[in-house]
Amino acid sequence: MTDYGPSDSDSRDNSFSMTTVATPAAKTGMTAKAAGPEKVIRNGTVEDVESSPDEGWNFHAMSFYQILLRTGWIFKTESLVMPAVLDMIGGSAWLRGCLPMLNRFGQSVPPMMAAGHVGNSRMKKRWLVGTTGLMGLIFLALAVLWQWTGTISATWMSLAVLVLYAVFFASTGVNQLVVSSLQGKLIPILRRGELMTFSSLIGSAVAVFCAWMLLRRWMSGDTADFTSIFMFTGVLFIAATVAAMLFREKDDVYSPTKFSFRALATDTVSVLRNDPEFRLVALCAGLFGMMMTLFPHYQAVARTRLDLDMGSLVPWIIAQNLGVALFSIPVGWLTDRFGNRLALRFVMFGLCLVPVLALGISRIENASEHWFLIVFGLLGLTPVTMRTFNNYTLEMAERQHQPRYLSILSLLMAGPAIVASVAVGLLIDYFGYELTFILVTACQIGGFLMTFWLVEPRHKGRKMRENVAVR
Repeated sequence: MTDYGPSDSDSRDNSFSMTTVATPAAKTGMTAKAAGPEKVIRNGTVEDVESSPDEGWNFHAMSFYQILLRTGWIFKTESLVMPAVLDMIGGSAWLRGCLPMLNRFGQSVPPMMAAGHVGNSRMKKRWLVGTTGLMGLIFLALAVLWQWTGTISATWMSLAVLVLYAVFFASTGVNQLVVSSLQGKLIPILRRGELMTFSSLIGSAVAVFCAWMLLRRWMSGDTADFTSIFMFTGVLFIAATVAAMLFREKDDVYSPTKFSFRALATDTVSVLRNDPEFRLVALCAGLFGMMMTLFPHYQAVARTRLDLDMGSLVPWIIAQNLGVALFSIPVGWLTDRFGNRLALRFVMFGLCLVPVLALGISRIENASEHWFLIVFGLLGLTPVTMRTFNNYTLEMAERQHQPRYLSILSLLMAGPAIVASVAVGLLIDYFGYELTFILVTACQIGGFLMTFWLVEPRHKGRKMRENVAVR
């Protein structure tokens, strides 16, 4: 993996590949955890990894943090709530297309620029506290803005919402990088699938309960109380900020290294050129990223063609979050039992069905709004797929280099949405939904087929690759 400087100066050797060894138990379908301590490849040698005394505490702290974050997230869903906000202040399809562009830009470029600082930071939870707190403050600011202006249909209002949205996702991008880095540091490989299942299941149950109790009051008819929605979201993100302080984390002592955007770009090219396995993963993730260009348009095609009001969004929001929970169970099981490669095949196939189903249902005469529950339920695969890509990458990289690999993956996953989202919106404005949805589906199918060429790092012990280093 990429060499970004000397490892710890306190005699701890952190230069090991986060790759689970295929023990005899693993070869017969059992995980290595069942056969004894977790094992990794360290400089080409099989060794046991001792469990940290804080492992259980950090597992539950991470779960608690993700549950709070997920509950807040349901009230600002990119595929439903935020597009409806723009629709209410006079947005068109191309304006809705700005949402995935800003979303993916914020979750790719800022994390890439911050990856060096995160990787060299001694206490990564400080970054978690800062980014989560900023996310909460932005939604509190949106609540104040909406209360002050109401539903004024003005250009400046649309721009204000988009600017705050862009800052929010820049903070979210760094936040997700830190969460993945902390997970790589504090959560053992063989418990990451369990963490995905547990936090998603409990988090989605809590989120769905809150949505059912509150969103039905705040979204009805042709109007919505976005002030209350934004306020509640901000409060939950602030609560998650407090939860982020609970992690028990030991200092990392890495030698400080200066990073520049030019160096980051050079490093990205170097990693992709010299690491063919990661290059294939990145290309597959890029094709998956095209799926996100359609996110704000699913609710639009349903509401316009079926003539539905704001109240129809609530069951769709719940279905999407239940989809996250329900799909996390088999994906977590597949990840722990067989590895992330098979899990990626499963989730990528499911996502290929979403645009096709949306078009088909919207063209059925007298179709019920409840049929779209299937569409938004399958959209719950999206965050599960992103976490699966991240977990796959974590097993390919050494711990101190994981932030860099994750940031490169995030950039390449976001590229299509950054470049094509507005164009997708314009295509819908001028040519309709059918052509646009079919083109995106073709990209999705290509990404699914590429999963059959991926290797499984858990069953193929990877050593460090000095030829990837940027010297």
